[in-house]
Amino acid sequence: MKRPLLMLMVLLLFAPLWALSIVPRDIEQPFDSVKELEAVDFSMPLAPNQRAWVDKTEVHLLTVGPGDPLYAWFGHSALIITQPSGTKVMYDWGIFDPEQKHFYLNFAQGRMYYYVVASAAEWRIEEALEEMRDVKLVKLDFSAESKFGLISFLQRHIKTEYSTYLYHFYYDNCATRIRDIINAATEGDFQAWAEEQMAEDSLRSVTIPAMIHSPLVFWVLDFLQGKTIDKPMNRYEELFLPEKLHQAVVDYSALYPHKLATSTEVLQEVDELGVRFAVEEGRSSFVWAYALVGLAIGALLLFLEKRFPRIRSVLLGLLMLALALLGALLLFMMLFSDMDMTYFNENILFVHPLLSIPAFGFLLQQKQRSRMVGISAVVMVVLVVMKLLIPSAALQDNLRTIALLLPIYLSGATFQRRSNIQKH
Repeated sequence: MKRPLLMLMVLLLFAPLWALSIVPRDIEQPFDSVKELEAVDFSMPLAPNQRAWVDKTEVHLLTVGPGDPLYAWFGHSALIITQPSGTKVMYDWGIFDPEQKHFYLNFAQGRMYYYVVASAAEWRIEEALEEMRDVKLVKLDFSAESKFGLISFLQRHIKTEYSTYLYHFYYDNCATRIRDIINAATEGDFQAWAEEQMAEDSLRSVTIPAMIHSPLVFWVLDFLQGKTIDKPMNRYEELFLPEKLHQAVVDYSALYPHKLATSTEVLQEVDELGVRFAVEEGRSSFVWAYALVGLAIGALLLFLEKRFPRIRSVLLGLLMLALALLGALLLFMMLFSDMDMTYFNENILFVHPLLSIPAFGFLLQQKQRSRMVGISAVVMVVLVVMKLLIPSAALQDNLRTIALLLPIYLSGATFQRRSNIQKH
């Protein structure tokens, strides 16, 4: 029995390498707006009637602050076109339909198909105001030629055959689609300006302020994502967040008003009303907070070991079972999904499906200690030492995960041979 378990453990430790077969896969993007934008001439001379029409047309960037559902924590971006007649049309890239064919299968495989819709802007804005969310409008004064090209692209984009795209939280969402349109309308100058500025955060750390208000949800999402989101990034790459896009557009226009002039209108601010969590900018990693929670849980388990061993074994068993399920989810996402942010995830080395073995040992046999848990604890210690002594080896920002779990693992670990473990 020992050898099969050892072989399974070894295979599991090399699970990140299996993701190599996934990374090179070419995932078809139904509508790549960057490529389509390259075909648009934003400097094409306009006929007198076209210029007269576009001069009476306005373009606004709408930025909506965080909402209550998880998918709304990061806010929302859209474009609004005000036609000469006064009609306001909102172009929104944040729409998905759970009724679409194979939706849940695609979702499980990490393929979220979103699409753009054009709708009346007034009721969409009113909806955001009623939800008590921040609402800001930035008027985008492009040249007449750029504005005409932008509007022509939008009108083509909402047609059925061009409306669907493959969503990616970091690389292709409601904000990045607009970012790319603004960049094309400035003939690439917006991107060149933003890429000259290195962002202070990685993709992982820049999202912390919007999620840390829910520590457990944040920890799980943080756990599931691997090293691919821990690379340094420039300012253009962080514009997947609506608020970052809003600020970048304002900053760019302040430097280059001849290319993009803006004026901002704040329709509603709710930060001081205490309606929901506030997104506070900062660079705290919160490792200390998760370490304190982990130490508290570990201390509780050690206390229960002597006085209430049965309660302790049940609690420890349930914790290990939950972690085994979480490890199984991570393994599935690494091997069988297109969610590339989960690939090469170090956490699979110590949170894996094999934790179900000690879990049932704790629950059914009332064991108090486990060698497998001990091995996983050693793996965590080795990772921490490597990150401290060899900074170049710190490829993944997972100290929050380790800080929470290491004290818990140590409280249920043994490093003795099986024959020497005391049975309780």
